[in-house]
Amino acid sequence: MKRKAYIEQLPTCFINDLMLEKLADQITPHNQNKLISLLSELTTDIETINYRLDIIDDLIAIPELLGTLRKVVDIILTNDRRSIYQLTTPDCFTALDSAVAAFEAYIRCMEIMHEHYLKKGSMARSDGIKRLYGFFEGRYSSRHFTKLRSLVQELRNAMNGRIRSVTIAVNFDEGLLPVSVGLVGFSDKEYEPAPTLLDRIVNFGRTNENVVMKRLRERNTDDGTGQGTEERLADRELFRELDVVTKKYVNSIEKILAEYQAVGFEDMCALEYQLDFYMGEISMIENTAAKGLKMCRPKLLPPDKRRLSVRNIFDPIYFGEANAYNLHHADKKSVVTNDITFDENAGFYVLTGANNGGKTTFLRAVGICQVLAQAGFYVPAEECELSLCDCIYTHFPKEEKAGIDASRFTEEIKEFKAISDVITDKSLLLMNESIQSTTPKECVEIASKLVRVFCIIGVRGIYATHLTDIAYRVDELNRDEKLSTLLSSIVVCTDKKTGERLYKIEKGCPQETSFADSIFEKFGLDIEAIEKRAGK
Repeated sequence: MKRKAYIEQLPTCFINDLMLEKLADQITPHNQNKLISLLSELTTDIETINYRLDIIDDLIAIPELLGTLRKVVDIILTNDRRSIYQLTTPDCFTALDSAVAAFEAYIRCMEIMHEHYLKKGSMARSDGIKRLYGFFEGRYSSRHFTKLRSLVQELRNAMNGRIRSVTIAVNFDEGLLPVSVGLVGFSDKEYEPAPTLLDRIVNFGRTNENVVMKRLRERNTDDGTGQGTEERLADRELFRELDVVTKKYVNSIEKILAEYQAVGFEDMCALEYQLDFYMGEISMIENTAAKGLKMCRPKLLPPDKRRLSVRNIFDPIYFGEANAYNLHHADKKSVVTNDITFDENAGFYVLTGANNGGKTTFLRAVGICQVLAQAGFYVPAEECELSLCDCIYTHFPKEEKAGIDASRFTEEIKEFKAISDVITDKSLLLMNESIQSTTPKECVEIASKLVRVFCIIGVRGIYATHLTDIAYRVDELNRDEKLSTLLSSIVVCTDKKTGERLYKIEKGCPQETSFADSIFEKFGLDIEAIEKRAGK
């Protein structure tokens, strides 16, 4: 219960530290909250994860499917929400035509999916895509859809064939003011003004000039000024006058709506946001490939293996930022990939190196890789195999809290105490510049004890730090027989002559300097200018 209570509070930590909100926004800006919820689940059910990965494989193998699905689902749901869901009993021809058009759009979508299934359905390998095809095919072949399509077609034919014109009689009083009006007939042909016999005799065959035909303005032209109101009123009056015919239309609409509702749409809304997830993931795979990077399907291992091995891993957050930067700057930012392996030989790494050398980016890449894998997505690496973890614990720099007993050091110790109470040998721990707020000597001692504790538990992890003395203690710590996880030292590479950051990570001991001077020279004070100003 204690572990569960802590884990319920935990997602906020690694969501913020791994910048999962920005990742979710890159994948699906429309359903970000739902995707963050999925990413923070850290599913440990291999069957569920493979089910999702199989779907991605199929969407890659059948590229037309995703676009077709997106088009069909958007039309169906938009049509349902705007037209069919709000459908009332038609009281005019315009409303009747709109209702029929809405059902026709739905029918066309179902036919598009059926045609796609006939052409590409046999290519599906995943249970998820097969079930999706089955969802549409089941409704397409159902008696409700068959009847719906038949009723809509009959109604459209009746509307097109029964009434093309009506004849209206108007009575006037002695002052030629209209006193009554009535419908005296209708026809399946448009009314064409034609001269009467008297016209032909008197006017020598010329058209009857007393017959006036004027085209009505376009429907639905009301812009808030009242324009179009007269036409709609006339439309409703005609609809009521033609009750003998239109009553059948209204009854047909009610029958069609009943069949439509019987088809069932319980799963359609859920399908909409899931499509957003998969479309975003496929788009990310294609975008990275266009830039020469690869994403892959992770090979999943049981938690007991406690292994993670990736080749050419990169941070998708930095990838997105670099792409945006490169659009507007002449000096381009490149995305550098790295390799890392957690196994029985090295399961916990002390990462040191130059400031601005990419340590935080690398930590985030490893964490995001684990998160995406357990969500059932491709991961940002060329090759990847990993054990599922029960939880990801992160400890990144935070703003110092004000108050009694609220110093940064005190808060850090409290946070690590809470983590150590619940973390297991199936967990992943990512520490970024932790334990930096007391004297250098004390920082090294405390940090070394923390690393030892987590290695005794058997945690996999990375500790990015400027405390290089911890890296030099790796061999000494590994001689402790109580450790369930062995340590190793890795370092971000820097050009030893120029201090240029290379962003590559290799095994080895820390360099003598973190090249902070190069950062100072680039962004800090201009010493020579100050000396000149001071006359020195």
